[in-house]
Amino acid sequence: MGTKMGTGPGAPEADMAGDDEITAGADGGESSGAEGADGGESSPRAAGPEAAAPAAGPARPSPRQRLAPLLPELPAALIALVISVCFGLSYGVNYGASNQTAYMLGALRLLDPSVLTKDWYATGPANYHPAFSYVGWLLLAIDRGGAAVGWGLVVTATLGALCVYWLAAELLKDRRLALATFLLVMAIAFVTRTDSVASSYIFDFILQPSTLGSLFLLAALPPLVAGRTLLSGVFLGLSGLFHANYLVLGIGTFGLAQLLLGWRDGWKGLARRIAMQVGPAIAVFLLLSPLILRSVRSPDAAFAQEILFNIRSPHHYAPRTYKGNFFPVAAWQMFGLGAGGWLLRGREGRGRRLGAVVLAMAIVIWTGTLLTTWVQIPRVAQLFVWRFAPFLDLLMQLLACAASASIAARPSLFRRIPSAGLALTLGGFVALAMFDKEGDLAPPLLLALAPGAAGALVGAAASLLERRGVGLAPARAFLLRFGAYALVAYAAFACLRFGVPKVRGYEERSNVIKGMRGPEADMYAWIRANTPKDAVFLTPPQLERFRLLGERAIVVDWKGSAYVPSELVEWYRRLEDVSGRKGFRRSDDLADGYGDLDAARLDPLQKKYKFDYVVVGRGRQRDLPGKVVYQNSRFVILDLAG
Repeated sequence: MGTKMGTGPGAPEADMAGDDEITAGADGGESSGAEGADGGESSPRAAGPEAAAPAAGPARPSPRQRLAPLLPELPAALIALVISVCFGLSYGVNYGASNQTAYMLGALRLLDPSVLTKDWYATGPANYHPAFSYVGWLLLAIDRGGAAVGWGLVVTATLGALCVYWLAAELLKDRRLALATFLLVMAIAFVTRTDSVASSYIFDFILQPSTLGSLFLLAALPPLVAGRTLLSGVFLGLSGLFHANYLVLGIGTFGLAQLLLGWRDGWKGLARRIAMQVGPAIAVFLLLSPLILRSVRSPDAAFAQEILFNIRSPHHYAPRTYKGNFFPVAAWQMFGLGAGGWLLRGREGRGRRLGAVVLAMAIVIWTGTLLTTWVQIPRVAQLFVWRFAPFLDLLMQLLACAASASIAARPSLFRRIPSAGLALTLGGFVALAMFDKEGDLAPPLLLALAPGAAGALVGAAASLLERRGVGLAPARAFLLRFGAYALVAYAAFACLRFGVPKVRGYEERSNVIKGMRGPEADMYAWIRANTPKDAVFLTPPQLERFRLLGERAIVVDWKGSAYVPSELVEWYRRLEDVSGRKGFRRSDDLADGYGDLDAARLDPLQKKYKFDYVVVGRGRQRDLPGKVVYQNSRFVILDLAG
C-alpha cells in the first residue's frame, strides 16, 4: 500500500496532514514533492561520468529480505480482508434478477449461440456491454445455473472494499490509522449500502456491468493519490471498458482533476500527466465509438428522450422525481469537508491529489445537476452525472473518518479544523440524520466521529493540566505506545456493530443458495425441456426473467429497453402493440392491457411478430386460440400450432 511515514501516533504531524514536507520511499509515493517515473514528473538527471557509468549495484536482496518490509503490514491487511469479505457477503449471492435479465443475455448467447436467435432484443440492443458479456460467459461456463455469477458479485464487492483500505493507506501512510479509518468507513457503508441520488450506487445485490465499472473506478483512486498516474489511468480505462457511462464521465472527471493539479511541472509535464491519466480510457472510447455514436445520431432522438426520461427511467434521468435526494449529497460534502478538509491541504502532497479528484467530481455532479434542473439540457441528463455521486459520498465519509482517527491518535491535529469546518460538520451531520428515511444513519456517524471528539477533549484537558504544572510524560508515552491499538479495536467494534446484522442473513438474501422456486421457475424449467430453442413467445411485459431463465425468444418486455434512439422507439412500439395501450405512460398500463388480451388482438399480433406460444395468467386463457400445453397455479402456456 506504500511506504509508511510513521508506524503509530507518534509519527510527525505532517504524516497525517499530507503536507508538502511529506516524502516517501521508492514504492510509488512522493519523493521531495516530485512524482515517480510514471506519475508525470521526471526525477533529476544524474550528471558526470560516474552517473553515466555507475559502479556495480548492491547484491540482490534475498526473498526473506524482500518480504521483511511487508510483514508488519500483514495483520492490518488480513483484518481489512475479513471485513471486505463480510461486506461482499452482505449483498447476498444472486443470479437472474433485476438488471441481469437484460445484461446477461450476451453472455448466454456466447455460451449457447443456438438460443434467442429470433429475439429482437437479445440479437441487437442487448449488446451494449460487450466486455461484460465475456465475463458473464466465463462465469456461466463455470456454472450454467448462475452460482459463479452470484459469487462473482461477492468477490467484486470484496475487492472494491479493499480498494477503500488501499486509498486510506495511501492517504495516511500509517497502517493503523489507515485500518481504523477503513473500519469506520465500512461501518457507514454497511448502513448506506453505497446508495446515493438518482438510484445510483457503487455496488448492488447483483453482478452487472456497473459493478465492474465501480470496482475499477475505486481502484483508480489510490494510485492517483500516490502519484502513480499511469496505473490510475489503466484502472480508469478498465472501468470505462465495462460501462460507457463510467468511460465518458471518467475521462472528463479525471482529466479535470489533472488540470486542477496545475502545471507545476510545466506544460509538457501537464500534457504527459493528462495523457497517462485518460489515454487508456480514450483508447477504450475509440474501441467503443461505433456503439456510442449510434446513441447520439438519430432522427428519433427527441421522441426517444421523452420515452427514456419520462416513461422508462424517470428515476434516473428526471431530477424532478428525486429532487429531495440532492440534499443528502450536499450534506455528505458538508460533513466530509468540514471534518477532513484539512487533509487535502498541501500543494505537492497526496492530499492535494485527492482534493483535485474530490473537486473535479463535485464540479461534474453539480454542473450536470444545474444543467438538468435550472437549465434543462437533455444530452447532459443522458450523461447521468449522478453515477459518480456515491463515489463522492464515499470520499467524504473517508475524509471524515480519517480526520477522526488522526485526531484521536494526535489530539493537537484538532487545531487544523477551523470554526467554519466544525460548523459544516455539525450541519452535515444534522442534515444527514434529518434526511435519513430509515433512521439508522445517525448511530454509525456518531461512532465515526467519537474518536476525534475524544481526542479533542483529551488534548484540551492535557493542555489545561500542563498549564497548571501537571506532568503528563508517562501518560503521553502510554498513549503513544498503545493508543493506536485501542483506536483500531474501537473502529473494529463500530464496524462489526453494523456489519454483523447485514452479513448474518446473507443466505436468506441469496437466491443461488436458497434456489429459485415457485410457479415462475417451474414454468421456465418446463419451457427449456419441452419447447424448441428457436421458439418465440408472447409474454406478459412484466415477466422480465423469461429470456434469461426460460432461454427462449419473446416479443418484448418492460425490462429489456434500449438506449439507441431508434431501438428505444422500436421497444416502445412493441409494448404498445402487446398491451393494446397506445401512448402509454406507466408500466402499470401494460399489465392491465395485456390482461385484456383476446382473440381479436392476438391474431394480428401473431401475424406481425410470428410467435409460436402465448403465456397468460391462469384463467386468462378463455376465448384465446391455441392448445393449453402447460399450466400451473399462476401461468398457462398456449401452443398456437396445436
